[in-house]
Amino acid sequence: MNVSKTLTDFQYDALKEVGNIGIGHATTSLSQMVNKKVGISLPDLKLVPLLDVPQMLTQESPVVSILLELRDDAKGYLLLLLSQDSAKMLIKLILGEMQEEDTFNEMEQSVLMELGNIITGNYVSALSNLLSISLRLSPPVHVYDFAESIVNQIVFLMSEEVDEVLLLNTEFSVDEAKIDGKILVFTNSLSLNKILDSVNRLAGI
Repeated sequence: MNVSKTLTDFQYDALKEVGNIGIGHATTSLSQMVNKKVGISLPDLKLVPLLDVPQMLTQESPVVSILLELRDDAKGYLLLLLSQDSAKMLIKLILGEMQEEDTFNEMEQSVLMELGNIITGNYVSALSNLLSISLRLSPPVHVYDFAESIVNQIVFLMSEEVDEVLLLNTEFSVDEAKIDGKILVFTNSLSLNKILDSVNRLAGI
């Protein structure tokens, strides 16, 4: 593996602004879906060494994850993580009801995958537009498991190619309800360098 990277101040600010734009657009779409005003906290951004990610996400309960493959100018995966309570709350807001079981039926899974499309799609679109690079996402896959287990599977698939992971933490609010979400961007080292080089070009570096 390569020496771990650190973001310059400009890279951090630019990538955080991408998160603000993308998540902001997602908030507008979510507001239309639930017919309520959706608030949002500014996303916290970190560049995390790959092998540190599983232990950062250790939780006592399973989480809902929406996994999409990142294609074109950057290769890898995007992972949206929601707690079970947050996922159930979103489902209830959209469908008007939800089942009480811990599992998710076919309709609920469909809603979650559409949410994943909206949130990650807006983020990738903002990244692509700001950096003038081509990025596409595969159709989403729904996984319900412990976060550490889900990430370990991606780590196993990409450990030879990935050194760091972009981690965005954000919080949505609907009425008084708080919905925590995490977006993890797993890209190979070549793709990450391409993204950071594109950021540097914005600064004339």
